[in-house]
Amino acid sequence: MKRIHIFLATALTATPALSDLPSEFNGVWQTDGYGTVAEVKDGDIKFYQVAGDICIEESGDAEALSDLIDNSRLVMARDGNTATVTLPIAQHRIRADRLDALPVSCLASAENTPAANFAAFAAFFEHNYPFHGLYGVDWQSTVASARKRIRTEMSDAELFEVFKQMMAPLQDGHLDLTARIGDEFIRFEPHPDDTFNQLSREAKTMGIPQKEVTAAFFESFWYDSIPKTILGGQGRVVGNQRIQYGVLNGDTGYLALATVGYYGQRGASPDEELAATNAIMEEIMQLFQTSGVRSVIIDLSANVGGYNHFGGYEFVARAIAERFASKPVQAYEKYAADARNSPRTKVTLTPSDGTRFEGPVQVLTSSITVRAAEVLVLSLRALPNVRHVGKATRGAPSDIVGRTLPNGWYLSLANEVHVDNDGRFWEGRGIQPDTEMNVFGDVASIQTHVNLIEELAERN
Repeated sequence: MKRIHIFLATALTATPALSDLPSEFNGVWQTDGYGTVAEVKDGDIKFYQVAGDICIEESGDAEALSDLIDNSRLVMARDGNTATVTLPIAQHRIRADRLDALPVSCLASAENTPAANFAAFAAFFEHNYPFHGLYGVDWQSTVASARKRIRTEMSDAELFEVFKQMMAPLQDGHLDLTARIGDEFIRFEPHPDDTFNQLSREAKTMGIPQKEVTAAFFESFWYDSIPKTILGGQGRVVGNQRIQYGVLNGDTGYLALATVGYYGQRGASPDEELAATNAIMEEIMQLFQTSGVRSVIIDLSANVGGYNHFGGYEFVARAIAERFASKPVQAYEKYAADARNSPRTKVTLTPSDGTRFEGPVQVLTSSITVRAAEVLVLSLRALPNVRHVGKATRGAPSDIVGRTLPNGWYLSLANEVHVDNDGRFWEGRGIQPDTEMNVFGDVASIQTHVNLIEELAERN
């Protein structure tokens, strides 16, 4: 999912003019979970990333963050020592507690040394990341072993390699570390999916860069196979080329999503993004209705957002799912795994006020399906008219928390738990389909996907 700051510090900046924030919020606040401290003084706000004894001042622009959340949902408890932030567009609440003063660790600037960067990296994983046990990783032992390799004179490349080896056993689709070393930006992700692994082996066999093979696969998949072969040149492309849809066999609606969001103009606010989503979904539903569509295939196997880090938003997933709902239903529950007392959020789907399709729906997934697309899967699976087919998803539906190391390197990790409407926890293992079907074959075959779509359309 998109790396947005979903914590009190952001909510406190969410006001047309920061100086309009009531003076009762002056002081220091710490979120329950999400590892954030905010210092507020008459509209002047500083945020800090906190993990144990580590504290790093956030370098983000408060004004740039101010349009993310409506501050009218910021509620102070009667005692003045607790506040609840409701993120209206996400149906999510976060608790924050007032502190007497900034933590001592926040009073000094973080040093940019190998040792300081290592300490921050280790602490963020220890305090903000809850899934070590899912992957059989003893993080304290990992840190103790890696610390022996830290030297004052080590290069950035050597330090990055240490971090890579620490992350590698955490086969988690959320994780990545981005760094600038010299003139080059590099990224490490410890969990490529099955299809990615197939493409990696192909690149090695051909002796060409892995990035080239992966890019060629997705370009052929999205810009050739779907529009020309599956939709036969009769489909439509909308949402900044992130959505393709049309009608197969005269009565089967087909909807393919490359991402779950980013359909509006660049830099769109959440409200603008939601409006763009609803306009597009209305257009799609109208076509399905006028075409006499009797069933729909929602193809999430093409979720390229998992590779380009533009996966999408939960509120967009909810808006899409609500186009297929006939009555209100709880879709899933979410909470911060690193929180102590924050309320759990029960996310409910409410049938859209716009045009809806309430007939049979098949949602197709693969190991590529990740992050916001998985939230869409959780939402759709809660509906009685939906059948989930294909392969298990990646297993990384949680929102991403961004952490910046003292040297400017950017770490993405997850700290939330999503539980479906049956109480099942899919993190790490992927959301299992009702009916398993081969999506890309054993050699990342686009033709296998084409054949499967034809089969699903015939079944409908």
